[in-house]
Amino acid sequence: MDRANHKPESLTLAAGRPAASAGAQARPSLRLISTGLRLAEPVVPADAAWADAFARLLGWLGIDVEAVELPRATGLRKVAGWARAAAAGAAAPQFAPWQAISPVALQNAGSSELPRADWTVSYLFDHGQGSAARGASIDLALMSPHPARCEAEEAGDPPVTRPAILEAMIRAARDEGREHIVIIAAARQRNALARQLLLIDRALTREGLELEILAVEQALPALMVPRPRWDALIVMPELRSIVFTLLAEASEVRAPWPMLWHDARGPVLVASEALGEAGARLSLDAVALVQALALTLQHAGMNSAARRLHESSARLRDSGTVTASRGSPAPYVTQVDDAQFVQLVCAGLPAGGRAVPQWRALGDVVSGGTGREDMRLYIVASGSSSSSS
Repeated sequence: MDRANHKPESLTLAAGRPAASAGAQARPSLRLISTGLRLAEPVVPADAAWADAFARLLGWLGIDVEAVELPRATGLRKVAGWARAAAAGAAAPQFAPWQAISPVALQNAGSSELPRADWTVSYLFDHGQGSAARGASIDLALMSPHPARCEAEEAGDPPVTRPAILEAMIRAARDEGREHIVIIAAARQRNALARQLLLIDRALTREGLELEILAVEQALPALMVPRPRWDALIVMPELRSIVFTLLAEASEVRAPWPMLWHDARGPVLVASEALGEAGARLSLDAVALVQALALTLQHAGMNSAARRLHESSARLRDSGTVTASRGSPAPYVTQVDDAQFVQLVCAGLPAGGRAVPQWRALGDVVSGGTGREDMRLYIVASGSSSSSS
């Protein structure tokens, strides 16, 4: 199906209920309630620049958004808003990459800047431009448990993540094809984390996976090079700002990274991680928007749309078109503003030339491939709550 020329409609389709025979129960009818992208109403709304760029990308992809209203607020504080967003998470995540969350905020378990979730992951992906930059590409997932989901084994011990959350993060990394994982913690947390690993699904750590537990002092030298030897890092919350800063400086990607907050049901919030003031509203960042939307589509099962978006952006950057926040030292680049970059992504460069670099977060990408069908169906029995298939 050509998503560029097809715009799916939100559908409500009910199958007729067969007449019940005597002594037999009538079968519940099925209703197709949505084929669009379900997103919760964001606590922090987009400004005009973000909203226009987001709408342009969705229109180009031929995707409708079905807005899911949040439950009514129980208070006026922002923390109440995050709690309401989490309550809607079972149905749909918030999409708010214009909302910056500082890694420093993870040092405070009770911070109102943090959504209600189990763990978070930010993505550092940048392949540069031209053949010389291919060897300099970077593809990392930076994970952390929510500080409120960490607890001490015994009084006086440092808090560590729970086994189920540690397992969820490792499983997510493996599902993306990441095989070199490091857990970075304070020295006094290492033994407790090693014990936690003994409690998780052993199949996750048997074959094809290199897993290390390092004290932050041991990990520092490897974090100060442009390309660390790991492709996924699980960092205790109180150390995240240190690791984030080192990775941003070494990679020279100091712009916001797309950040997903997860609970047991899946993503509940798509935001951005950035150094600086916690809770700040970002000006339009085209690359952050494109990457955040691609991740959201991937988690919604719209693999083909996610890959198409990634491929168009990657070909554009490979041609030498960059933005101020994601520049390049190459001599032939053309810098455009972020709104224009989004327009060029939607214009699409013709396929051909070098293969588009794979981004592990989107699965196994074959340039020009379609993956599985984009359509996502929500089918429920009449009178029951919705579920996805």
